[in-house]
Amino acid sequence: GPMYIIRKGLGERWAWLAWLYCFFGVIAAFGVGNAAQVNAVVTSLQSTGVSRGFVIGMGCILAVVTAWMIMGGAKAITASAETLVPVVSGAYILLCLVAVILDWNRLGGAFGAIFRGALDPGAVTGGAVGGMMTTLRLGVSRGAFTNEAGMGTAAIAHGGAEVDHPVRQGLMGIMEVFLDTMVICTLTALVILTSGISIPYGRNQAGAELTAAALAAGLGTWVKAALCGCLVLFALATILGWGFYAGRCAEYLFGRVNWKVFGVLQGCGVLLGLFLGTGTVWTLAEMVNGLMAIPNLIAVLMLSGEVRRLTGQWQMCYNRSHRT
Repeated sequence: GPMYIIRKGLGERWAWLAWLYCFFGVIAAFGVGNAAQVNAVVTSLQSTGVSRGFVIGMGCILAVVTAWMIMGGAKAITASAETLVPVVSGAYILLCLVAVILDWNRLGGAFGAIFRGALDPGAVTGGAVGGMMTTLRLGVSRGAFTNEAGMGTAAIAHGGAEVDHPVRQGLMGIMEVFLDTMVICTLTALVILTSGISIPYGRNQAGAELTAAALAAGLGTWVKAALCGCLVLFALATILGWGFYAGRCAEYLFGRVNWKVFGVLQGCGVLLGLFLGTGTVWTLAEMVNGLMAIPNLIAVLMLSGEVRRLTGQWQMCYNRSHRT
C-alpha cells in the first residue's frame, strides 16, 4: 500500500508521511468505511416504510456479522469480499438496466438535462461567480468516495496480487475506477433522471432513498426491498474492505493487529453509523477522504517519474511479446 510506496520509494526520511497516511487510514475505516455505508442502509430501509426498531435491528445484525468476519483476519475478509462484490454489483446493474430500458423514451431528455446543466452559460457563470469551489469540493469528494481514486486504499488490495509486472495490475486498478464510476454511477444517474420523480437538487441529505424512489417508479414498490438487500450486501463488502485497509495500516503503525479486538471495534463503528444524520456522515467522509489523499498524492507526484519509467518498460515488453 501507499505506506510502503512512500517509505521504499521516497526513502526513510519520508517515513513520517507514511505514518501519517496509516494514522488517517485507521480513522477513515470508522468514517467512510462504517458510518457512510450504514447510513445508506438506514435511509434506504426507512424509504420502504419499515419501523425504526426494524432498522436498528438490521444495523445490529450487520454489526455482529461485520465483527465476526473481521475477527477471521485478512484472508477471511478478502474471501468474503471476493464473493459478495461481483454478485451484488451484477444484480444492481441488472436492476438499473431494466429500469432504464423500460423508460428508454426519456433517455434523450436525461442526456439533454446532463449537458444543459454542464454547458449552459448561466450554469457556467453562476459556478464561476458563486459556486465553483463548492461544486469542485462536492464533485471531487463524491468521486473519491465512490471509487477511492487518489486515496491510495486500492493499492493495499492490489499490492497482494501476483502479476508479472506492476503496470499490469495498475491497469486493473484503472479499469476498476472506470467500471465503478462510468458504468454503475452513470446507470444510477440515468435511472433517477428517466424515472420522472422530483429531484431535490442541492440537498446534501438526498441519499440512497432517491435511488430507491427512482427504481420503484419504474419497476414497482417491490424493487425497494431488492435494493435494500443489495445495499446491505454492498455495505457489508465495503465495511469489510475498509476493515482490511485499516488493519494493514494498523499493522504498519503497531507491528501486529489483534483481529478479534479490531473486529469488535469495527462492529461498534457500525452501530455508531445508525444514529448519525446523512449530512453529518457526508461531512465526516469528506474530511477523512481528504486527510488520507494528501499524503498519498504527495507521494504520487514525487514518484511520477518512476511511474513513467515503469510504464515505458512494460510497453516495450508488451510490444516485444506481441511481435513474437
